[in-house]
Amino acid sequence: MRTDPLPPIPPAPGDAPAPQVAPRDAGVPPSAQSWTSGSLPIVIFLCGLVVVGVVLAFGLRFAVKQFSTLAAANPDFWKSSRTATTRGTDPALQSEAEGLLQRVAAGDSAAAERVLATSDNWMGKTSRTQKADQAMTAALNSHDLGARAAAVQAELALGGVRRDAAGLDYLERTARGAQYRGWALWMLGAIGNRGVDPARAGQIIRNYLDDPNANTRASAVEGLSILATDDTVPILLDRFRHDSSPVVQEGVARSLAEAGMYTHAQRMVAAATLVTWLDDSSLSAAQREWTLHALRDISGQNLGTDSSAWRHWYESAQ
Repeated sequence: MRTDPLPPIPPAPGDAPAPQVAPRDAGVPPSAQSWTSGSLPIVIFLCGLVVVGVVLAFGLRFAVKQFSTLAAANPDFWKSSRTATTRGTDPALQSEAEGLLQRVAAGDSAAAERVLATSDNWMGKTSRTQKADQAMTAALNSHDLGARAAAVQAELALGGVRRDAAGLDYLERTARGAQYRGWALWMLGAIGNRGVDPARAGQIIRNYLDDPNANTRASAVEGLSILATDDTVPILLDRFRHDSSPVVQEGVARSLAEAGMYTHAQRMVAAATLVTWLDDSSLSAAQREWTLHALRDISGQNLGTDSSAWRHWYESAQ
């Protein structure tokens, strides 16, 4: 389902931008002009202060410019800066969250229930770490949907996305920019799966199914598989047949077979169509192989390439 960590987290909603430095006034204040002529040493002293002020102002403005350049060139800069300062990680809560996720990855159902019950409270006090990412990846690859649900909800909390309408709005805005679009599409599926307006989340994701970029379309497919509503199954089947990209086709087959948040009953709905495609000569060789692979994963059996054997399996399973 997921072999690599999610892309870097964008700045959280509400994070303040870097402060703008107002230019310093290098001139002598008007009030000083009435008494500067009375003493040359004082004039020299004041001129010295003005020079020092100009130098300091220039240096500060240069530092701000360098800061902005670094942030623009390195998205991970925002991630580390936000984790260290804005989010105020609570070490004890971070350790507790990571421990729970490791237990979820190991198959502890009580830990999964605990994550589902408490992870909303992690918001702003925890962050994604290598240990947390490894545990969530393992849980997302579990056969237990309870463990997957806990990992999906943990992704939202550790990613700084509120599980409410404001969080959904934030993800919609983030998806409009190319830099974090893949992350946002995955998280849109996650927030919808965890109960926040699934219909709207699904519509936002579907808007990217015809994007010119195949990787974006593949991300949209993955987002729909995380959302995992009944109406997304025929949408993914349609993408498998009609999207020209092998990357998207394979992503659909994997999502319907074993990835995402689909129940076994939903995967069996997909299998009903997949079985009929085995005799369809219009499928490419790769599509046929991915169809067989998906059926093997859904059924837990290997019936070779014989379409009649697969039809018999499906009828018997029904």
